[in-house]
Amino acid sequence: MTGPDPNQSGPNQAGTVQPGPPTAAPSTPAPSTPAPSSPAPSTPALPTVPPDPLDLTFTAPDGINPYEPALPHPDPLAAEQFLPVLAPAHFETLLAELSGELPLVREEAARSLLVSRARLLRLNVEQYRVHHEQARAQLNRVLAETGLGVRGSWARQQEHLEFMNAASSGVEHAYTRASEQIEEARAVRFEALAQHGITPDTASAEAFYQQQALADLAREGQAIRPPEVRSGSKRVFNGFATFSKFFVGVISGVSINLLFNPESRLYLTLIALTAGVMFSVLLLWLVDELAYRAKLAPGREGRPYLAWIAAVGALYLGVEGFLNWDGILRVSAQIAANAAQQGQLTDLSTSVDTNAVPQHWSLLVFTLALVAMAAGAALIQGRERARGVLERERLAARVALLKQTGNYAEVARRADHVAYLEAARDRLAPPRDVTSPDHARLNERVLSHWEQEREQGVQTVAANLIREARGVQEALEDFAAQIHAARFPKPQRWPRFS
Repeated sequence: MTGPDPNQSGPNQAGTVQPGPPTAAPSTPAPSTPAPSSPAPSTPALPTVPPDPLDLTFTAPDGINPYEPALPHPDPLAAEQFLPVLAPAHFETLLAELSGELPLVREEAARSLLVSRARLLRLNVEQYRVHHEQARAQLNRVLAETGLGVRGSWARQQEHLEFMNAASSGVEHAYTRASEQIEEARAVRFEALAQHGITPDTASAEAFYQQQALADLAREGQAIRPPEVRSGSKRVFNGFATFSKFFVGVISGVSINLLFNPESRLYLTLIALTAGVMFSVLLLWLVDELAYRAKLAPGREGRPYLAWIAAVGALYLGVEGFLNWDGILRVSAQIAANAAQQGQLTDLSTSVDTNAVPQHWSLLVFTLALVAMAAGAALIQGRERARGVLERERLAARVALLKQTGNYAEVARRADHVAYLEAARDRLAPPRDVTSPDHARLNERVLSHWEQEREQGVQTVAANLIREARGVQEALEDFAAQIHAARFPKPQRWPRFS
């Protein structure tokens, strides 16, 4: 918000905080020393170096607010500042001096004419004096009316800036006090945590209770393993465990396709592959879930889940073995038939049974081994997931027990006190003046209106007075020239007659 000119208001005008020194009007000198807002003879002088707002150790002298600079109080405006004409006394003095030269005129007629001219000019000067007084009164009235609006705009701006300065200084002091309290709370928390053997960087009561619960469980022989780091081997194992479900499913889909789609129809092939993948993934997910529930079940309640795991595994291996064995037989028979048809050196006299198929036990064993490995990986994943859940439950139960006993309530409160103070410090902010944009626009419009009114009134009155002053001055100059011509007439040159 741009502030108005300090010298453009009326009496008892209040300044505002500006980024630089106030600019004075051309006709009004700026005040040499700005007066403070509450002058007192015992007020100490301001420091020559402005205080650093980030220096928390700065202490201002008594009675001085370092966040509110001294505001200037310019001199009030007067009508004489806007009257760029000579005073009537100057014209009266000039007319009196010119009238004193009239007795020096020798010719009676010229002297009588000049005396009449001097009387008329005296009336003109008197009329100019009357008009000068009227213009001065009009300017005073215009300045008084417009000065009231300008001072009102300045007062609103001053109140707004004083409010923001006070809010900012109060928030900075509160921030400083909050920082000191946080440092004291950190020192107390360090001592309390060090006495109980907890790491000093524990930042919350929940972390303190967890570390205390872990220590108690370790003393009782129920140590909880920390969360496993996602190492390369762990990622590879999880990746292959997930890949094995789909790979075995693809194998099952190929076997189903060979069993039910001898003509290799495309849509039947897609259906067979989809059915194989779904069958494999669902059964392996069921193994994972059963292993998870068996691990979570206490005591003998987990035995039915183990029986279900064995049944699902046997079903899975049986179905995969049958499908793969049947597929192996069909593929082997087709390969043998194609070789018999394309062979040219086959001895037809030998009694060879074309329906006999060699036994490919190695391929079947390899396929079943893949299926068993996928089921084992699903079983391991389920048990690891259940182990993590059990350890978290045991840790949560011990934390709840420690909170219920209340033996560590004071230490936990000191651990959380720092975070509470930091949150309170973060909430510190100056009161937001939601009306400041509207206030600035309204203040600018009102101030511009009153300045335009003042300029128009001053220009109108001054223009009329300047025009009249020029007329009087020209008349006096002409009268002076006439007196000079009457006193010193030019010698007449008579023509020569030969």
